[in-house]
Amino acid sequence: MNVATLAATVLFLLVTAEPTPRAQRYPDAARIRQQLIGSYKLMTYISYDQNGVATKLPYTVGQISYDAAGRMSAQLMREGRSRLTTPQASETERAAAYSSYIAYFGNYTIEADKGTVTHHVEGSWSPNMVGSDLVRYLEFSPDGKSLFLSVKSGERVTGRLQWDRY
Repeated sequence: MNVATLAATVLFLLVTAEPTPRAQRYPDAARIRQQLIGSYKLMTYISYDQNGVATKLPYTVGQISYDAAGRMSAQLMREGRSRLTTPQASETERAAAYSSYIAYFGNYTIEADKGTVTHHVEGSWSPNMVGSDLVRYLEFSPDGKSLFLSVKSGERVTGRLQWDRY
């Protein structure tokens, strides 16, 4: 086979080849990203035990934001948080404040074929979260005003958060 025939064959294969699965997913990921961009307020946070029994968690105030540059941040606060009694709070007060707030930020990626958004944690109130990848299964309400993020262990949903667009 001469060089011209080889070049023509390679060109034919490139032109007629099916797109890779990754290329096929991109338009869906771009559409999801456009729908996701914005800020949302926390409406509910439900936890599910091993038997599927739902418990509403006391995190009642929160915000999650996604931007077009692929950056995100999330903050959740428990209801009834006590104020610190002094600027030099006791160890007990600091522990209560620490355990009643969740905050982190980083970049995010979307895998449209899996229906997930992954939060790549760069900074957090909890040092143990830094460097982690938090996979969230996402759904939007039919009107697009609510975002539902679910946490799974295997195939079992262990948590579901409802966020409403501001």
